[in-house]
Amino acid sequence: MTGRIVKALSGFYYVYEEKSDTVYSCRARGLFRKKDLHPLVGDLVTFEITHHKDKEGQIVSVFDRKSCLSRPPVANCDMALLVTSVHRPDINTDLIDRYLILLDHSGLIPVLILQKSDLNSTEDQERIIENYKGSGYRMIFVSALERKGLEEVRDTVRGHISTVAGPSGAGKSTLLNALTGRDILKTSSVSDHTGRGKQTTRHTELVHIDEGTYICDTPGFSSVNLPRLKETELTQYFPEFDGYSGQCRFRGCVHVSEPSCRVREAVENGEISVGRYQSYLRMYNELKEINKRSYQ
Repeated sequence: MTGRIVKALSGFYYVYEEKSDTVYSCRARGLFRKKDLHPLVGDLVTFEITHHKDKEGQIVSVFDRKSCLSRPPVANCDMALLVTSVHRPDINTDLIDRYLILLDHSGLIPVLILQKSDLNSTEDQERIIENYKGSGYRMIFVSALERKGLEEVRDTVRGHISTVAGPSGAGKSTLLNALTGRDILKTSSVSDHTGRGKQTTRHTELVHIDEGTYICDTPGFSSVNLPRLKETELTQYFPEFDGYSGQCRFRGCVHVSEPSCRVREAVENGEISVGRYQSYLRMYNELKEINKRSYQ
């Protein structure tokens, strides 16, 4: 039989067989351990049923992966819902920008989900739109509480295997519960004392939404390491630069201090947001320092 791993916990792999709408609790064959191969959530596998009544089985083989993420550890995703809130907890655009780069680098389609939009003012929403203008990233303002924006999210993820990522307390599990119409994932509130989200998801789990459509709930993060890049490659991960970088005076311009830089002119003219450009400079200098140390 063929199914997809939707959860891995304590040595068991929970495999969902879509036709029968059944989840089987499976172990991996000893061959996997001998070869140090580790099936991942999201893997498409073949398995044998060992106990029909108890819905138990054994994974026989793993299909080739189309993609693989290390954080979260999940396979075959092609889209990522980057869930954040503007308030409670307050948005951290530097953290979001880092994760956008990581997702782009991993070959996933990033979609920015602004949860808890019922807490936003019109000015809040305009500020976020202004910050990411020209980037091309799709943004969906959602309120799971008021059930706003959910249909747009459903239309966006249909036919995809998506991972959900974002800071703790941003409303990832609440969003998934609203999309499925079931309280399948534990949720929690934001701490009144610290203003930070409380971690509720402890493991990676793939949630079946519709035929061929899955969303992976993952633990929240408070920091993100940039992928291994040369600092000169970073400009590729800021799509709003694309329409200007070819007009710079010097080929290979990295838009930091070069004269006649069209990107910096666009920032000064308000065509590219100052916030995104400052984010670019911080990460450029960080990568430059990391790469300098690696060659010493």
